[in-house]
Amino acid sequence: MPRKRKLTDKLADQILELIADGKTIREVFEIIKTYTWQSFRKELINDDTLMMKYIKSKELAIDLKLSELEDKRKELELKIESGDLDPKAAQSMVNLYKIITAHNQWSASKLSAKRYGKQAETITLKGDKEQPLNISWSK
Repeated sequence: MPRKRKLTDKLADQILELIADGKTIREVFEIIKTYTWQSFRKELINDDTLMMKYIKSKELAIDLKLSELEDKRKELELKIESGDLDPKAAQSMVNLYKIITAHNQWSASKLSAKRYGKQAETITLKGDKEQPLNISWSK
C-alpha cells in the first residue's frame, strides 16, 4: 500500500488555484493524481485557514463563471445582430443560454449564498440595546 502524501503548502496552493480557475473537484484531482479529494477534504475539515482559502477559491470560480457568461452573451448578441445566425438557430441559442444562465445562477446561490442568494437582496437593519433603531414618518 503506497504511503499517503502529505499536503504541502505548495500542493494546497496548486489545488486551490485550479479550483479558482473554475475546475471541478473531479477535474482537479484528475490533474493532480498524487493526492486525493478524500485526503484534501479531511484537511479542509481540520484546518480553518485552509477552509477559508477553499471558500475564497470557490467564490473566485463563481466570479469567473459569471464573467464567462457575460462574454458568451455579448458574443451571441453580436451573432444575432449581424445575421450570422438564422432565426431558428438564434432562438435555440437564446434558449440554451437561458438554461446555462439559470444553472449558473443557481450554482452561485448555493456556493455563495451571502453574495448571490436571494438573501443578498434583503436588507436587514438592527439596532443595539443602548440605541435601538427607530424609524418614524413625519407629515
